[in-house]
Amino acid sequence: MKKLLARLREQRRITKAFLNNSKDGDKTMGPIKEDFKYQHMRAITAIFFMAVLLGVSPKVFADDSASTMPPQQTAGNGTDQAQAEREEFVKEIRRVESLNKKYTQEIQDIRGLLADKDADYQKRMQELEAKMAAEQNESAKKAVAQEQIHQTTLELENKTNEMLAKSADVDPANQKFREELAKAHYNMGNIYFERGEYQRAVVEYYQAVDLVPNDPDTHYNLAFVSGEYLGDQETALKHYQWYLYLKPDASDVAAVKEKIMTAKFSLRSKVDSPLDKNDNNFNLTR
Repeated sequence: MKKLLARLREQRRITKAFLNNSKDGDKTMGPIKEDFKYQHMRAITAIFFMAVLLGVSPKVFADDSASTMPPQQTAGNGTDQAQAEREEFVKEIRRVESLNKKYTQEIQDIRGLLADKDADYQKRMQELEAKMAAEQNESAKKAVAQEQIHQTTLELENKTNEMLAKSADVDPANQKFREELAKAHYNMGNIYFERGEYQRAVVEYYQAVDLVPNDPDTHYNLAFVSGEYLGDQETALKHYQWYLYLKPDASDVAAVKEKIMTAKFSLRSKVDSPLDKNDNNFNLTR
């Protein structure tokens, strides 16, 4: 019995060595190995039943048989792993496609925004250029107008001075000449007023009024310059009143009346002022 068991163990050892050596061998050994496995299993089964009949524990053979059996591989494991890898790869592709689509849309939005900004910038530049051109044109027009006014003023001043120079050779009783001479003084008053020489303008207006007392415009100019620029409310009041007397239906009657009231109030305030009273007993410290 012991010899039989020893022989069977030796057979298992040889079988195990054969299986291990042929595990990585030539593929042509496949059918031989499968047949050998089948024969080996038949021998193991016979030995198992013999051991049972003889009363030997089958655990001794179970361990050996387990060690001699090659590892079992399931075909489903490789397939599942490949499927999982394929699904993961598909997911990654879809994620990249989604990111690409998102970034493409963002780039398009940025391009659209930049295009809008550029269009707005171009519009503003065009408006600014048009405004600058208009201002330059306006400045040029003003300069031309100022130059024309200056030339006209010089011509008018020269003609007026020529007429004033001839006044000594003309009969003062000549009414037409007096009117022309008054007009010359009136124009010179306007020229001095435009230059800011208000005192000389008032002198010219006075001479025009002396020559032609019934000209309402000369009275108005004399009153206006005297009251507004020289502070002479008395002269202003007098000639505003002359203006309304000579031109009662003037369009600015209400404005002139208001100026008359202002001049009267100013003169009354000046008369009522303690500083203007001739009182030797007035105490300035009170």
